[in-house]
Amino acid sequence: MNLIQEIEIAYFRSFYKVTLYKCNHLNIIFGKNDVGKSNIVRALNLFFNNKTDHINEYNFGIDFSDRRLVESQNSDDVRKFIYVKITFATPKNYQRSLGESFYVKRQWTVSRGGDYHEEVSSHIRENQRHIVTRFINLFRFIYIPAIKDPSIFRSLLFNIYETLSDSDEFVSTVGDFAGRVQGLTSSLFEGLPKEIAHETKISSPSRMDELFQTLDFETISNAGGISKSLTTQRGDGIKARHIPELLNFISKRDRFQFHIWGFEEPENSLDFVAAEAEAVRLLKIAEGDGVQIFTTTHSPSFYNLTSENISRFYVTRDTQDGVAKIVQGKNLDRFDAAAAVGEGFYLPAVAKALESYSAQQLEMIRFKEEIDDVRKEMFEIKSPILLTEGKTDEIMLVEAWKRIRNTKQTFRIKSCDTGDGSGGGAAGASKLSLCLRAVAADNPHVVIGLFDRDEAGAKEWKLDNNFVANDLFSDVKSSKNGRSFGLLLPVPEFRKACAENENLPIEFLFSDEYLATVVDGRRLVLTPLTASRKLGSGTVRVPLEGGTEVQAIDENSKMVFAKTVVPKLPDEAFSAFDLIFKSVEAIISATDKSLPVQSSQAAVRRESMRDMARQRRS
Repeated sequence: MNLIQEIEIAYFRSFYKVTLYKCNHLNIIFGKNDVGKSNIVRALNLFFNNKTDHINEYNFGIDFSDRRLVESQNSDDVRKFIYVKITFATPKNYQRSLGESFYVKRQWTVSRGGDYHEEVSSHIRENQRHIVTRFINLFRFIYIPAIKDPSIFRSLLFNIYETLSDSDEFVSTVGDFAGRVQGLTSSLFEGLPKEIAHETKISSPSRMDELFQTLDFETISNAGGISKSLTTQRGDGIKARHIPELLNFISKRDRFQFHIWGFEEPENSLDFVAAEAEAVRLLKIAEGDGVQIFTTTHSPSFYNLTSENISRFYVTRDTQDGVAKIVQGKNLDRFDAAAAVGEGFYLPAVAKALESYSAQQLEMIRFKEEIDDVRKEMFEIKSPILLTEGKTDEIMLVEAWKRIRNTKQTFRIKSCDTGDGSGGGAAGASKLSLCLRAVAADNPHVVIGLFDRDEAGAKEWKLDNNFVANDLFSDVKSSKNGRSFGLLLPVPEFRKACAENENLPIEFLFSDEYLATVVDGRRLVLTPLTASRKLGSGTVRVPLEGGTEVQAIDENSKMVFAKTVVPKLPDEAFSAFDLIFKSVEAIISATDKSLPVQSSQAAVRRESMRDMARQRRS
């Protein structure tokens, strides 16, 4: 719900004059301790309940702004008053009388005590003022302080009683309770003379509100066991997690149509995971019908929440006069976390670091889920697998097999990318590395991962301690269980310079002549690599001079090249790909014969050298 659009507060506690613009379903108020965050919630409580907080009555001497007090003492012309002005977005069924929005301003002066003067929008006629009153009476403001002591739960139990007391089912239940008690105690006064007590009996409870406040909540943990008192036997964190649900129960069932929650530091006593869940829960409640929430916080879990239904307000103090001010909107978008650290306020910086960490964790979880899918798929395949970094690699290798071998594949070529390929189809060397490490000892066939001979590929090809390299052929690593292998892209004679520069992706197995091929105006796009060069007091990036060995591939052109250009190339363009196929076949052959991989690797190396010699002769 989002009915409160703006809140203007004047001369109240730490605030001189401030306005919260563009309030939202969930409004997150943050800042250092003792800057006045809670005074926004207290101002709302003053407006709706004529009290400063859930315990203390309004007291002008305490609640009046110190700065305004000094001004009034120095000048007789300065009036002493406090006001809270709220602009409401009018629900459709009230717009005919009140317009699309209107404000209500309530003002307290030193002479009026606890009474206030009320002012409404000028466009509302005097004979329609009663409609404003009727609308405001539909609101209930509930204040939850930062310290959630037992009195808060007694207050909530009283509110639950108020919520239930008007229902027929509740009245009937109380009547049944009283009747059963009277039945059990019917003989209690039988010995008294009739003239003293005629039909004396225990009556129904007359103060059910007090009875409700003596009740408690019974809880049982996930592990089972005996029930425990929520307020006396469970931890503060468990108690705190119950509060939004109690508030939600009250808000859905009481007589009020609209509810505003002023919730101070809901993360108190919660661990990080619980605070994350609490933040999401409050957002979900606020995005529903009937509840708008204003919450103060010191928690990154609330600070990092993202939704179009959230507004954030940073409360800080002016360094000169000490009054509280609010940073919001575009000014908050330009908020510098590093500058806040300099002021001793660490929440934005911590929240940013946690956000980055959470994003990495989510990416890792997504990777693991995808790897599990690949692993299951690999297990079901009945032939050895050549696993590639991306979908474009798979496309080119399948085409190369058709052109060079023109026979049925003796192994399956598959990308470790489980996406649809619409984004370019490059899962990357890191995912390929994770896939190879996930191959179990009982996998029914070998899995060989093909890494590009570039910086990322060479790094991920190192794998982990469960993989060992071989001195005779350093471009293959095998797992200790013998079911997965890492293969660095073989180097044809004409790409030695690329390999030395760690700039040999699989596309560069085509010679420059074929890399430059254009089909229907589409081609592989190459851009020069750059290096830093000092120029005066600054540094500039300059293109490196040379051929393909200092060229980088535009990622967006990879899929175009694989699907559009590669199928149109002549058979001879694919000759260097045979180095890959022979390496893979040698690894599979060695595994099938249970031979040491190193002897097979030596054979692969000898065959590769023969191919290079043949290419030089041709």
